[in-house]
Amino acid sequence: GRVYAFNAATGSTRWTFSTGGKVKDAMAYAGGRIYFGSYDHHVYALNARTGKLFWRASAQQRLGSRGTFYSTPAVAYGRVYIGSTDGKMYSFGATSGKLRWSHGTGDYVYSSPAVWNARVFAGSYNGTMYAFNAATGDVLWKFKSNGAISGSPIVINDVLYFSTLKGRTYGLDPR
Repeated sequence: GRVYAFNAATGSTRWTFSTGGKVKDAMAYAGGRIYFGSYDHHVYALNARTGKLFWRASAQQRLGSRGTFYSTPAVAYGRVYIGSTDGKMYSFGATSGKLRWSHGTGDYVYSSPAVWNARVFAGSYNGTMYAFNAATGDVLWKFKSNGAISGSPIVINDVLYFSTLKGRTYGLDPR
């Protein structure tokens, strides 16, 4: 439930920040800010130098509970993209924390998103890879794989790669 910043030269603690739950994802850094999710149902934006909170945004309420954030966020186009255990992909404004869009995927989104050419790619635990319009959240396409997608996709040389928990790796045309 804590985030720590250390002095790279000495290893001493520069600052700490507490959340209301576990922090399982990696941090994303952009423009002097760090972004991360927590098991307390929130996404955070902190000043990387001081640890001061810029904003905190929450997952949407769903059937009496809200999802937790396990996915490492991606930051692009002035947005923060992150998946949740409520089965949704979220897009928040990077400077404001305002919810820009969310879209259900049918199951957990442990996968960290990849961003490429105004598209956001995220895998769902139900085995579906989604391509979202980065600005609107509209589904551009989806692909049903052979099993749950837990790992993160990546785009290399115009090919979208991802693997499933059943041991298959796919290479798709991201367009």
